[in-house]
Amino acid sequence: MKNERRRKVIFFCVVFFVIVLIIVAHVLSENNRFRDKYEKFISDSESKPILSFTFDDGYYMQYYVVYSLMKEYGFNGTLYMIVNLSSFESRELMNFQQAKEMQDNGWEIGSHSLSHKNLRALSGDNLTNELLLSKLILEENGLEIHSLAFPFGYYNETTINEAEKYYSTLRVINNDYNDLKSVNFLELNSKYIKLDNTPEEVCSWINYAKENKKWLILTFHYISNESYRKYDYSAEGLKEILECARKNKIDVKTIEQVREDYEQFRER
Repeated sequence: MKNERRRKVIFFCVVFFVIVLIIVAHVLSENNRFRDKYEKFISDSESKPILSFTFDDGYYMQYYVVYSLMKEYGFNGTLYMIVNLSSFESRELMNFQQAKEMQDNGWEIGSHSLSHKNLRALSGDNLTNELLLSKLILEENGLEIHSLAFPFGYYNETTINEAEKYYSTLRVINNDYNDLKSVNFLELNSKYIKLDNTPEEVCSWINYAKENKKWLILTFHYISNESYRKYDYSAEGLKEILECARKNKIDVKTIEQVREDYEQFRER
């Protein structure tokens, strides 16, 4: 009886050991497969720099001028709308139907908060309302929302922690490029365009992104040939920048398109 019991114990120990070995081998295989896919993703990323055009506030001129101008070049952008205002800084904002038309034709629509307040100065329900209600209102008007741009570019740990509950990507300013090897979708750097930035200067940023395999996000505000405020930019200047992007043959994608590419890689 003792020998029989001993044989059974040995048998079950061997079976257990074999099962453990199988599990370990499977885990190692999956890790190797993930490493191979990661290295391929990095390799692909390094060979394909990315350019994104983003436009803040949702001015009517972004619909009337920018939308058609970008279409001429076959480019789409990401538009961040102030949700609860019909005008901002005495300038008309587009309506939801116009934004929906843009989204239906390849643009991404994001939130620029409910009323363009300094979110760092808010807390509790006031902060939640600016972030969540803006998203809900946009969605109720038929728009698909994944991204937020912080008003004024102001943010801190509290605003990020609250915003990430509702959004997949958060765009800041920081006047820097994004490293494709380590993209932080909750703190996406962008370089904002001011009246005194020449098209040649912006084109040099695009050249740098291409040569160094970076993701460059450009942030514009009001676009018109009658631009005169600090954060305005001329339509002719934008056209020169679009021409530079086309000549450089750099991939132009919305913020959400880049995130989707990343998510598809993770799911494979």
